[in-house]
Parts: sequence; C-alpha cells; structure tokens
Amino acid sequence: MKSSNTLIVPKRPYSVPAERRETLPFRVHLVDDAQDLAKAVEIRSSAYSRHLPRLGESLRTAESEDFRSDVLLLIAERKIDRRAIGSMRLQPNFNRPLRIEGEMSLPKAYVGRRLVETTRLGIENGISGRLVMVALVKAAYEICHACGVDYAFAAGRRSMAELFRSLCYDELGGPIPVSYANNVPHWIFAIPIREVDARLRAKDHSYYDFMARADHHDIQVDYERVFDTFGSGPD
Repeated sequence: MKSSNTLIVPKRPYSVPAERRETLPFRVHLVDDAQDLAKAVEIRSSAYSRHLPRLGESLRTAESEDFRSDVLLLIAERKIDRRAIGSMRLQPNFNRPLRIEGEMSLPKAYVGRRLVETTRLGIENGISGRLVMVALVKAAYEICHACGVDYAFAAGRRSMAELFRSLCYDELGGPIPVSYANNVPHWIFAIPIREVDARLRAKDHSYYDFMARADHHDIQVDYERVFDTFGSGPD
C-alpha cells in the first residue's frame, strides 16, 4: 500500500463543466498503510453492527480481500482529527471472479467484460453520512471510468437496494441469500459505467450536482496507484 506524490489527473467523466469548487469537512483517499486499514475496518464493523450485529462483529478484523494486490480500498477521514467516517472496497474481476459470482451466475452480457464490485460500504451514523456516501460514490465512479471498467456491480439488502435503484442501476436479481453477508437476502445490481453520467443527469438526481458540477479537491485519489492496480482505460 504505497502512495505516490505523482500528480495524475484523468479526464473528467461528466458531460457538464464544473461550476464551482467545494471544500469538504473530510478527505477521501486510498487506504495507504496498516493504520488506514485498521480505521477502515473499524468504521466498516461499526456501520454493519447497526443493522446486522452478527455480521458487524465478524468484520472487526480485516478480510482476506482487503490484502489483495488487485483491490482498492477507499477511506473518508474527518479533517479535524482524522477519524474514519466512511470506507468502501472496490474488487475487480480482472484476475478472479467477482465475489458476487460465488452467489449467482452473471447474465451473458457481462461475460468477458471489465467489472468492479463495490463492497463493504460503511458510513458513520449521523447527519453527515449522506455527504460521505456520495463522496465515496463519486470517487469510485471516477476510478472506474478512468480505468475503462465496463460495469460496476453492487449487492444490497432491502434499504440499500432502494439506493441503487435510485442511482439508476439495473436490477439483475434477488432477493438471494449472500454468504459473505451472513446469508441475509440481497438484491443484485449493475450499471454500465459509460452511462452513469447520462442516466443521473436525465433523472436530475440529487447526487448529480455534487458529482458533476463541483470540484472536490478533498477527494484525493492517487491515480498512479489506481492505474498500477486496475490498469488505465482507453484515451
């Protein structure tokens, strides 16, 4: 988990220009070392414990996927004290199947495509939780777009399923028991990365203004590491 000072800025994946620069009370970046990972695991466990106590308890230690060389972990930290307030894991199918493929067979349309599954989204409870979540969503989307990912996948229990539907994901199935969520029923979703901007813009989604029309320099993604891990997308 090495970071680089090399500044690589990929092309913005939005069809509208940024109209303003916004400062956030937290920073989003890649997990960089063991201390970052411990904080990401802590917020993940805490978040899951609110709704799925048994699963939250089992997530008090890092999972094997957290140490994979082809996986990226995002963390959001408050500026004031560097307390972790959100985290998300991005797992690709470049070297092995998605985790969700152990639960269901993917439709043929996704075979042979570059896929990324967003997993273990955990957000601190409270009024700022939605802002942290959309910042992580923005970072994950921009990473996937820059790396030429074809589709992003996600699995969500009933409450999260509503979020994915609102974000214009395509529903592939469910509810199905998911083994890595203590067999709690989840719905499965996918979205073509190249259509995210158009879908959210057409819907006038509340997240779109934050994602597309504002620059957030507090979302500090090290794209040298991203491209080393996921590869770069087409020009």
